[in-house]
Amino acid sequence: MNISLVVILIIVAAIINAAAAGMMYVFSTFVMRGLDRTGPIQAITAMRGINAEANSSPAFLLVYFGAAVLAAALGVVAALQLHQAGSWYLLAGAVFGVLAAVITMAFNVPLNNHLDGVDPAGLSVADAAREWQAYLSTWTAWNHVRTATAFVGAALMLIGLRYR
Repeated sequence: MNISLVVILIIVAAIINAAAAGMMYVFSTFVMRGLDRTGPIQAITAMRGINAEANSSPAFLLVYFGAAVLAAALGVVAALQLHQAGSWYLLAGAVFGVLAAVITMAFNVPLNNHLDGVDPAGLSVADAAREWQAYLSTWTAWNHVRTATAFVGAALMLIGLRYR
């Protein structure tokens, strides 16, 4: 069996985009609610720790931003091969894959940066609750969007693969 480099790119891009979507999915389905159960001061402290760990984890950064890079590469290949069957699916999947990273950078990262500037020890419980609830609702809503976007991207890549 002879597998082309394009097919390998499609497979790897789809898997990595699905993995990135899965990482986001766990936050949407239970991590954020679990943090919320700890109370606002503890939730802020824990989320700041999670964000710091994510920002310094080569494994996380490789998968998360590697998904966007692979999606972009696949988008270029698909655009150059629009005459081939399935290329529109691949191009659409690539757009969704890149869009997940754009959403992250435009919405989730600024919210994380804001939370990083919050000193939970210096807040009253009421102020911490307001800060946490504002972060929790907005961050989680955008996380739902980027999770769905990444899953759709991976699915479209797999549909496009069917034609190769």
